[in-house]
Amino acid sequence: MTRIYRGLIWLMLVVFLAGCSSISPYTYQSAGIGGAVGAGAGALIDKNNRWRGAMIGALGGAALGGAVSEVTRRGVEKDRQQGYGYYQSPGYNYQTQGDYTDPWWN
Repeated sequence: MTRIYRGLIWLMLVVFLAGCSSISPYTYQSAGIGGAVGAGAGALIDKNNRWRGAMIGALGGAALGGAVSEVTRRGVEKDRQQGYGYYQSPGYNYQTQGDYTDPWWN
């Protein structure tokens, strides 16, 4: 029975690590910063048991920091693919720069 549990634990570990392979390094940084801020806030909030507050705050802060960073990264990537944020002035063709004629000087 213990072999089955060990096998399931290893399987879950492999699945969790494979799911993290496409995450940006900025997500890890944001999760670390969120965890540190959450640990400090949790230690200050829980007056009875500061370690418990720090652990709960660190888990919540890391999850929130990583999630916000990943959602932001995916949104920026989607905008980049759709071409948002690209300003093209009217009357100027970026493909044929030599053929530009200014209507004010003609």
